[in-house]
Amino acid sequence: QLTRLGLEDGLEQQRKGSVSLRRFYARRCLRLFPACYAYIAVVSVLALVGFVSLTARDQLHSITYTGDPGGAPKSVVMKVANGVKDRRDYALLANAYTKELRFFQELASEVPLRSPKLYASESDGSERSEVFIIVMEDLSTHSKVFDQVEDPPDEAFTRKMALEVAAMHAKFWQSEVTTRPWLSRPDGRYVFSFDPLCRMSPGALAPFRALWKQMYGCDIFDGEPDSDMEELTALLCGPKCNGIHDAIYDILSSRPKTLLHGDLRADNTFRTHPDQGKTAAESAVTYIDWQVIHAGPPGPEFTQAWMHSLEPEARRKDKDILRQYHDRLVELNPAAAAYTYDMLVEDYRLSFCFWWSGIITLGVGTLPSFDQPEGARMKQLWGRGLERSKAAMRDLDCLGLIRGIAAGLPDDLIPV
Repeated sequence: QLTRLGLEDGLEQQRKGSVSLRRFYARRCLRLFPACYAYIAVVSVLALVGFVSLTARDQLHSITYTGDPGGAPKSVVMKVANGVKDRRDYALLANAYTKELRFFQELASEVPLRSPKLYASESDGSERSEVFIIVMEDLSTHSKVFDQVEDPPDEAFTRKMALEVAAMHAKFWQSEVTTRPWLSRPDGRYVFSFDPLCRMSPGALAPFRALWKQMYGCDIFDGEPDSDMEELTALLCGPKCNGIHDAIYDILSSRPKTLLHGDLRADNTFRTHPDQGKTAAESAVTYIDWQVIHAGPPGPEFTQAWMHSLEPEARRKDKDILRQYHDRLVELNPAAAAYTYDMLVEDYRLSFCFWWSGIITLGVGTLPSFDQPEGARMKQLWGRGLERSKAAMRDLDCLGLIRGIAAGLPDDLIPV
């Protein structure tokens, strides 16, 4: 019973079946959670990977109510700020917590993609929502998350999701939503959410390679076909780093904009539980972690969705899937025809490059935990994900693209 937690004054069941944490949050902030853990049995853990730390302790099961439940949930998922300082700082850098809060408050009901049902949300009111809580639907009661390591989407699901995403992109194509201050810059320029990480990559590359060798027993470029990737990385993280990234943003900023989820990798998508025996076409997909939602051209959407998540045999259908996506986009919103298929593919290829340089810097703060028990899955995820990413960048000749951009650029100015 909730009364066992001493929360009669804090957890207020409402007739519509949602749970309000307003008074509880204001009074106890996040200090209450350890008390919850001591009383509530937690089973069937929902593991979510991203900028929010969710463990067994964050999912409340078998909730009972003192009065008529009125359809209130028997289990919920709670999202709070990541407990790992480096990852929390990266999230704050991208304004990730505020973006997800505002997505649920302002856009979730308008977006034609299924997202978890929201029961309650609160924050400390700061610009970046350094302390927050989101209480939402427990998707594991009817769906199963794709596993980015062992159970990524196959070609059928990849095509299905691309066509669903086309509906969102078509709806918000060049719309007022893309100009909202929390989704775009005042000057309208497209800049990667983690651009500061890209700019730090020249200083991060050497320690990243050393850490990779320490954790995996080999250099990240020790593979037979990795010489091109080593050259590409040297360009992106070298003396022309700023100029190359600025040139990429110049191209992306010249394109029409729409609303992008921004992080559609496998771990952020659920499908109807396979035990129900439904095909990809029959399954419902739910999209979570709207923390890097932003305005931009569609190409970058598919880079992050596929670069780490898809096995090469599925990912190598990318240009055909992008053609199918583009046809649906233009069918739903003819104005999108101004954004040609060739532009879409170019933007998709370019976006691999800033994600890759950002990952170099991110890895310096992430890799050290991989030799700890709690870092075992992340070690698998990074190992598999970066091999997939390298294969994709080789197939798409990202090196040729960046060589062309870098050829006309001077070295970056070094501050005195």
